Amino acid sequence: MRWVIVGSSGYIGSALCQFLVERGAPVLSISRSAFAPSGCDHLQLSRFAEEGFEGVFQAGDRVVYTAGLSSAGACRKRPTEAGWLNCELPSRLLQAADSAGIESFLYLSSVKARSAPSGVIAGEDCGNPASDVYGRSKWQAERKMLAQNVRCRFNILRPAAVYGSLAASEGDRAVSPAQGTRGKRAHGIRRLLRRWGGLIPWVPATGFRSFISLADLLQVICLIEDSACDRETLIAAEPKFYDSAALITAASGASVRSSSVLSALLLWPFRLFHKRGLAARVLELERSELYSAGRARARLNWRARDRYRDFLRGY
Repeated sequence: MRWVIVGSSGYIGSALCQFLVERGAPVLSISRSAFAPSGCDHLQLSRFAEEGFEGVFQAGDRVVYTAGLSSAGACRKRPTEAGWLNCELPSRLLQAADSAGIESFLYLSSVKARSAPSGVIAGEDCGNPASDVYGRSKWQAERKMLAQNVRCRFNILRPAAVYGSLAASEGDRAVSPAQGTRGKRAHGIRRLLRRWGGLIPWVPATGFRSFISLADLLQVICLIEDSACDRETLIAAEPKFYDSAALITAASGASVRSSSVLSALLLWPFRLFHKRGLAARVLELERSELYSAGRARARLNWRARDRYRDFLRGY
């Protein structure tokens, strides 16, 4: 049984390749990059066009689609590319892979595919379909793929905000450029939060957010593929939620509190232009986006073990 990872040069895709190789699984990595994850067979495509995948899939393969535009900003700037990579291409690859007789196809979507009501702990069926370019491309992909009549097992996984890397636990093993970049960015954010914690006792009140560690996400991906799940949509998120004060407190060790008064003072200019792009995005900081992994726990007997607060504390 071979794993085929589409988007293997990305943050999640490269880590998944590394994780699977260490478990002894044969892996074919596919990306536009010349970077080949250690221990994988690698197919480099100059561009992600449908014809480049002809003859790639084999009977019994487990395909995981991790490619796409993952930045909301990039999706706003390049909506056509977002529609192709996040929606149209995975839909076509599902059909082609199923025709080849694959065992399963897993599509990595996002909790952003639906706009959860603020402050409600949302499950997979809660909230309205997303209206922004990024979330809408994910939602449309989900609907389009679920409507296809395929014989293989097909599932959708919606991760919350992903953090961490495999580098710390893998000694001297090389990691992909994407993992390295995300790791440096994460450590930079942690240093910044620590600095703030030592300077200010109060921060503007923000909404709470859900997170999931990279290690926990990789585990749930493998559990889905090892399970009998079919045509399921699952959320991957840890059970703790964090606002700005909780994040700074965790990173710095200082006692930082949130202030709704300070938030109101800082955000009132943006409320004057709440229907415009930048102002609307800033005001989104007030919304709490909380997600439950209850279905994944029930279907897979899975529990997220890591906590974002421990990552921010450095252990």
